[in-house]
Amino acid sequence: MLHPSPLSSAFLEPLIRFLADDFDVIALDTPGYGDSDPLPAAADNLEPYVAVIGEVLAQLGDNRFLLYGNATGAQLAVESAKLFPQVVAGVVLENAAAFSDIEREEIMDGYFPDLTPQEDGSHIELAWKIARQTFQYFPWYDTSDAARIADAEPPRALVEATVNAYLKAGPDYARAYRLAFANERPEQLAAVTVPTRVMMWQDALLLAYGERLRHAGLPKNIEFVDAAEGIEARYIALREAFLSFER
Repeated sequence: MLHPSPLSSAFLEPLIRFLADDFDVIALDTPGYGDSDPLPAAADNLEPYVAVIGEVLAQLGDNRFLLYGNATGAQLAVESAKLFPQVVAGVVLENAAAFSDIEREEIMDGYFPDLTPQEDGSHIELAWKIARQTFQYFPWYDTSDAARIADAEPPRALVEATVNAYLKAGPDYARAYRLAFANERPEQLAAVTVPTRVMMWQDALLLAYGERLRHAGLPKNIEFVDAAEGIEARYIALREAFLSFER
């Protein structure tokens, strides 16, 4: 299982527990996030991150795996499935999306402010602002009605966990994050040859951008799975998606 940035596998623990009765679940911390060391040098694309995933899969023996990825993790799963189709039996994606080049450039221009520690602690205040608004607006810095994706105030515990993830990742928190944004293109997903399920949860933060993939002329091995509002509906749909693969 591959998590969103700048979070870690800890973010996936509730889903891991839900799936554990049916699957042996392994969740990784992407290099530079959670408890994983960063890559030795900044990367120009996702390949070095995918290489780490490949090393982990190789260490797990002669098996075939289902990959799950959410947001940044979704793009890592896409690229892993393309590079290791012999060991990836299927892929489940959440918060996969499609952006135009203009949208991508505009979003990335303001999405990743500097969080280098400041003596006055202003970087913590900024991290809190990002974390809170991420669950209310997309992109987080656009607080217009058009950018609103949720009316409810996010749970304080969720905001705190997200702030802590930003601070733990440090000033380089955007490394994999940026590369994943750059990879959010239908043609990248279209190159996946293994069976793939793209989740369309009604409460998903990027639902509007994910829906674009339905109309992107993707191959038949890529299917869409709808899930109603609410976390229970999401979990049930995810479990059914995993169980739909041949085992």
